[in-house]
Amino acid sequence: MEDIILLGFGGHAKSVIDCLERQGKYRIAGFLDKEERGNICYRGYEVIGRDDDLEGFCRQGITNAFVTVGFLGGSKVRNRLYARLKEAGFTLPNIIDPSAVVADDAALGEGNFVGKLAMLNSDVQIGNMCIINSGAMIEHECRVGDFSHISVGTVLCGGVTVGSETFVGAGSTLIQGITVGDGCVIAAGTTLRKAVRNHEMAYEMNTRRTRSLE
Repeated sequence: MEDIILLGFGGHAKSVIDCLERQGKYRIAGFLDKEERGNICYRGYEVIGRDDDLEGFCRQGITNAFVTVGFLGGSKVRNRLYARLKEAGFTLPNIIDPSAVVADDAALGEGNFVGKLAMLNSDVQIGNMCIINSGAMIEHECRVGDFSHISVGTVLCGGVTVGSETFVGAGSTLIQGITVGDGCVIAAGTTLRKAVRNHEMAYEMNTRRTRSLE
C-alpha cells in the first residue's frame, strides 16, 4: 500500500479520509498545512508539516498527494496547491468513494474527489481537481471543467456542460443540454433552464435571475 499526503485540514478533509479508509488503496501519512498547528489529530492522523515541506516528502519517496481544502468560496487555493504539487512531481490520484457509481466509459482527469452515493453516467467527462460531492447525479454526456465543485444532491441532466472554476450549489438541477460558463456560481436549490455566461451567478427566488461576479 502506497503512502499519500493530504494538504489542508477541515471538513472536506474528513470526508476524504473516510473515503480513503473505505477504499483501502492508500496509507495516509498525515496532513500538511500552511502553518504548523500542534495537537491536531483526526482518526489518528496528524499535521506532519507545512506546505513548504512538500518537496522534502517527495524526495523521501512519498509521491502521492491530495488536496483536501474545499472550494472556500473560490478555487484559487486549490489551483495554487495543484500547481505546487505538479511542480514538485507528485501524483494526484482520483479518490472515489466505494459507494459511488461511475460508468465504465466515464473519463476523469486527476485529483478529483467523488463522494458517497454520487453517480457519473455514461460518457461523462470530468476535468482535474473537481469535487463531485455526496449524492450528486451527473447524467450521460455531461462535461465538468477543471476545479469545479458539484455540491451535494445536485442533478446535472444529460448533455450539460459546466465550465472551469464553477460552483454548483446543493440541491440544484441543471436541465438537459444547457451550458454554464467558467467562474460561475449557481446558488443552492436553483433549477437552471437557460445558459449562464462566464463569471455570472444564477439564483432563484420566484424566477431564475443572474448577476455578474466581475
